Amino acid sequence: ILAVIATLFIIGVGYVVYTFYPPPGMTIGGNGCTQEAKICPDGSAVGRVGPNCEFAACPSTAGMGTIQGRVTLSPTCPVETLPPDPSCAPKPYQTIVTVTGGGQEPRSISTDENGMYRITVNPWEYEVSASGGNPLPMCEDVRVNVVAGEVQTVNISCDTGIR
Repeated sequence: ILAVIATLFIIGVGYVVYTFYPPPGMTIGGNGCTQEAKICPDGSAVGRVGPNCEFAACPSTAGMGTIQGRVTLSPTCPVETLPPDPSCAPKPYQTIVTVTGGGQEPRSISTDENGMYRITVNPWEYEVSASGGNPLPMCEDVRVNVVAGEVQTVNISCDTGIR
């Protein structure tokens, strides 16, 4: 009988500790939210929060401007002809675009399969750069002045080194 009492005591203590001091990241009696992220218009990401696991609100983009564009690779053929061969046109480049300036930490965003990107930032002068290789492709850096409420298009060309 002493063993039964000791076992029940240990189970009771375990229950109290687990209920009042749950492991980090775990809530008792609630639903655990999935670890999904939603990409906001400004390029930041928010996760699910609250009892209904809804996405947190995105930061306000009021008074901000947008930088958008396309990153391409060229040349894509060793010899360019006249008239140009359509198969030798610049190709989209999936890479990381980094926006530096505005007195903020650099912000990065991935281009899509068409080489397109879009990021919302505070009005300021920025340098926009695409990650290239080592040493190729070599991508140009572009400076842009962002104005509130306006969209600035910054296309970036990356040199493949094909000659």
